[in-house]
Amino acid sequence: MATVIRGSDNFDTADAGKVLQVVSIGIIGTQTLPNTSYADVATSSITITPSATSSKILLMWNTGGMAYGENNSIAFRVLRGSSVVREIVRYGYVTGSTWSPCPIAIQYVDNPSSTSAVTYKLQCKTEADNDFRINPTAPNGSMVIIAMEIGG
Repeated sequence: MATVIRGSDNFDTADAGKVLQVVSIGIIGTQTLPNTSYADVATSSITITPSATSSKILLMWNTGGMAYGENNSIAFRVLRGSSVVREIVRYGYVTGSTWSPCPIAIQYVDNPSSTSAVTYKLQCKTEADNDFRINPTAPNGSMVIIAMEIGG
């Protein structure tokens, strides 16, 4: 790999862009019914300990969702600890009196600048307090959460 020189600093980038570790969790049989205030998506937390402060963390949450109701805007946010690092104010929008599928596939790349354990979680809310179910087929539904450390 190349060496990057910035000013007087010389950084070795041998691990830049490489996947250094993967943490994954499969959660079965949970369901979240959010309302108009942000709340944790059930059991959606994942913890990873970066090996370098220059590392990036690629986060992914994947599961099913179903929405119902008039003018139902759905929002998500990603938290690192208690800090919001990403907000998606209109992930989905439903209008009508039938159930609509709303698959959830949230990805985010974070730079925690830390070598301490970092915990991320997903939160959700609806605009009109209409019905939105995350992982709605409990106890048979599942959610997959992945955190990948990428060398910086």
